[in-house]
Amino acid sequence: GRAASLTRPFVLRCRRAGQGCGRHYRAALGAELKQPLAFEEAVPRHLRPREVRVDVHFCGVNFADILACRDQYQERPQLPFTPGMEFSGTVLETGTDVSTVKEGDRVIGVSGFNGMAEECITDHKALWQIPERVPLREAAALPVSYGTATLALERQAHTQPGETVLVTAAAGATGRAVIDVAANVLQAKVFACLILH
Repeated sequence: GRAASLTRPFVLRCRRAGQGCGRHYRAALGAELKQPLAFEEAVPRHLRPREVRVDVHFCGVNFADILACRDQYQERPQLPFTPGMEFSGTVLETGTDVSTVKEGDRVIGVSGFNGMAEECITDHKALWQIPERVPLREAAALPVSYGTATLALERQAHTQPGETVLVTAAAGATGRAVIDVAANVLQAKVFACLILH
């Protein structure tokens, strides 16, 4: 495989496309903090009415996941836990109260921590359908970076059209998302900085 660069989001391939859902699935489990993850067999649980089960094809690898595994994240996951805050894949099953997606839909989503597995369960409000032309690999790295960019620009900075936005870490996934949202959605002027080592 190709090595991830700092200018491209890094994603983990969780399952080959087209593999079916079995009685068990594999998940990356952290039994102890500050220790390597191990792939273990997991047993699917029943869905709650507003939940969706996703066949995970790719999972984004974020700084928050690394911090959580090192016991340095603001929220401490209960052990054992499966890292992975963002993912892409196809819908396997929906709860009884879900009408926003259906079996077979291509989706991206966010979860507290449980995306680094062949299957992931999340609330239907944390999923978005993606067009066929968007590859699942690239889509997996969108929710956290674009979510962070949108929250920072709209809710925190209240960016208005024509205002100037300075992006000091423009080379990473979140920096690139900030540039895109600021310039193309909020119609702001953008100055971007790259730090070269």
